[in-house]
Amino acid sequence: MSRLPDRSLLTRCEIFVYFGVYIAYIVVGLYKIYGLRDHIAKEAKFQFPDGWSVFPFSQRRRDDSNDELENFGDFISRFWPFYLLHAAIQGIIRWKTPRLQCHAFAAVCAFALGINLDWTSIVILGWLIASYYLVSLATSKLLVWFLSAGWILCINVIQKNVWWTNRVGYTEYVLVIVTMSWSVLRGCSYSLSKMKAKKEDLGRYNLVQYLGYAMYFPCLTYGPIISYQRFVARSVDEQEDWLAFAKGVIRSAIWWLVMQCALHYFYIHYMSRDVRMVEMMDSVFWQHSAGYFMGQFFFLYYVVTYGLGIAFALQDGIPAPSRPRCIGRIHFYSDMWKYFDEGLYEFLFQNIYAEMCGKRSSSAAKFGATALTFAFVFVWHGCYTYVLIWSILNFLCLAAEKLFKTLTLIPQYQQWTQHYLGAVGAQRLYAMLATQLFIPAAFSNVYFIGGQEIGDFLMRGAYLSGVGNYMALCFCSYCFFQCSELLLTKSDTRSKIKTY
Repeated sequence: MSRLPDRSLLTRCEIFVYFGVYIAYIVVGLYKIYGLRDHIAKEAKFQFPDGWSVFPFSQRRRDDSNDELENFGDFISRFWPFYLLHAAIQGIIRWKTPRLQCHAFAAVCAFALGINLDWTSIVILGWLIASYYLVSLATSKLLVWFLSAGWILCINVIQKNVWWTNRVGYTEYVLVIVTMSWSVLRGCSYSLSKMKAKKEDLGRYNLVQYLGYAMYFPCLTYGPIISYQRFVARSVDEQEDWLAFAKGVIRSAIWWLVMQCALHYFYIHYMSRDVRMVEMMDSVFWQHSAGYFMGQFFFLYYVVTYGLGIAFALQDGIPAPSRPRCIGRIHFYSDMWKYFDEGLYEFLFQNIYAEMCGKRSSSAAKFGATALTFAFVFVWHGCYTYVLIWSILNFLCLAAEKLFKTLTLIPQYQQWTQHYLGAVGAQRLYAMLATQLFIPAAFSNVYFIGGQEIGDFLMRGAYLSGVGNYMALCFCSYCFFQCSELLLTKSDTRSKIKTY
């Protein structure tokens, strides 16, 4: 039977070199970013706020240029009592009257939004949530997608409405826009799932269940997206594990604290906004490390936000998606989609890709389904040029990866590599070729994280800075790839998530 090269054949010495290069590049790259801290603070287009009053942070300024992180902090400072209220009420409900769980979900959310939002915001969110329940009664998938297109258009119009933005303020503006975006996915998931359901299961799709799902407060604004299938599969009879819940919340709090402390010394968020700061690094080779840490800080943000929502969902008996996987352990871009945002991947796969093709479909059908999937990703994230570039690069990298894996599984290729290179040589060649896919896939993320200017800059640095630079980049990327392969666990290979 055809199989991929066995990474376990590598020698200990070789493995030591791979991890040595990986760790050395990360440490030196982080040190070089640290060394630019005072230059960045001096040259920045706006002044950073004073650091925390606790020594030694009081002597530093804190990088506050990541709007998403700052908005999340504002959200928590405003809504933290409702997280506590949700946990307390659910503890009582599941102990006394589990059948009222969804009533409580919706009630806490309505209370939290009702006393904090302007009436215009409440009307917008209320109409969005109600519209998907109404359209689900029509049992037309096409109507669901037309409604979704309408709401996505509405989101883009609202974003440009100066009157409404001035009325509610920037903080509420962000909260409503983000909540609407997630609510579109939740509405689609409910409506499309209901249309696929058998007659005997339609009782699980009543109004109360829908409101509990659409108004689940811990995941309402900062995710992750939990499919309706997962939501209705929750177990209200399962004993609550308050220790595991506390660990999940504390884990998110600790990573938030780590990130905030780091932003007193590593101004990586500002570097992602101002390409001049990246240009200040020693060489093009070390500028690549800035892209790596942009990705790592981006990952930490989702560890915090998704981790909080996942902790509450698990405590409420909902089989939530897994927490994001560290990007340092991802070497194929298909894994980035499957394991970084598992909930979004499931939504895209179940409701778009799988609707257009199956396992036995032609390559053309799968190609078209993938293209349509990324078209939706582009529109949902916002119709910006940098999102379009990121979406196209994602699509091309996934298509190239699929072609690469297909070719390496051809018996003639495997026979040739085994005969001329041996098992170890075949594994090395596999990693060398895959590295050429890994490099553009990794840099494509920078477009989404930092925008077009910084994405173009780092991409040019990778491919237009001479053969020597590219060879050095390939060697380091090859080591990263091998390390990621070696860090794969058996649980990863037994993942229940379907793949493209």
